[in-house]
Amino acid sequence: MQPAVSDLATVTTLRQSLPTSEQFLNASDKIAAFPAAAVAPAEPARQAAPPQPQRDWPSALALIEETSEAIRISNLRYAQLEERLQQTIAQAAVNMRELEAQIATANEMLWRSEERARQAEARALEAEGWLARLHDAVTTSFSPANRAQPRE
Repeated sequence: MQPAVSDLATVTTLRQSLPTSEQFLNASDKIAAFPAAAVAPAEPARQAAPPQPQRDWPSALALIEETSEAIRISNLRYAQLEERLQQTIAQAAVNMRELEAQIATANEMLWRSEERARQAEARALEAEGWLARLHDAVTTSFSPANRAQPRE
């Protein structure tokens, strides 16, 4: 089996040998112009066999060349899309790891903030206790009943 590249070169050479009037603009023109099997009208058997239709081999080769080119382009596009998909998956995995790290950092910061809040609340309760004792000490020490009697 010969490699496709040499076949493509052969087809390309054959296509270039066609006069420009025989080259078609697109595949649908080629398909429409491709000679179909002649359908003989129903006539008596005494008539000779219908002539063989003339084959348009250059057009057939051109059609095959365009089809193979379309398949090659489609395969190339598929490979590009597959590569892009793999890149997108890899980038998504990187982004996910970064976000997980940010969440872990945020959770750590939240835990530390909650711990500082608990410690501040405990200090505030202790300060309120000392303020209550100070208030009690001041009010009892300087109350009129506890004032020292002036000396005469």
